[in-house]
Amino acid sequence: MPPSQAVGGSSFCCTPFSLLIVTLLCPPAGAAEPEQVSIQTLLSPQATSYQLHLMTLEGVTSALQILPPIVGSYSLRSKPCLLYGRASFTLEDETGSLPVVVLGSCNPGAAEALPKDGDRVRVTGAVQVLKSEAPRDVRVQATAIQLLELH
Repeated sequence: MPPSQAVGGSSFCCTPFSLLIVTLLCPPAGAAEPEQVSIQTLLSPQATSYQLHLMTLEGVTSALQILPPIVGSYSLRSKPCLLYGRASFTLEDETGSLPVVVLGSCNPGAAEALPKDGDRVRVTGAVQVLKSEAPRDVRVQATAIQLLELH
């Protein structure tokens, strides 16, 4: 995939290369873009204020684990399908690192659209604060992943 090619993005609910299609996470038409934050912000004592908010982070991927397809559904109204492109990876910026999970989509090509270890990406996703006390346990459930050009 060439640099700067979006996987998902603002139209992630309808594109064939979506990594995650969750009707409940689709922003309403005309909604403001998700706030871009550092990983340190999500690991701060105020982490719980970001619970289930769509946020955007930029960083470098590592420890990519692609999971096998499973039968699932990408929305409450859809029929079950095989979910491809399920994965997890670590996202690291200059302030810290945190895990990112990708729930997958019914698109058989979704696994090929995943970033590789060492890719610089912009991830938009729902923040999940699993433990708010130090050491905090925070992850992002990706709704869109965009490869960025290397500088």
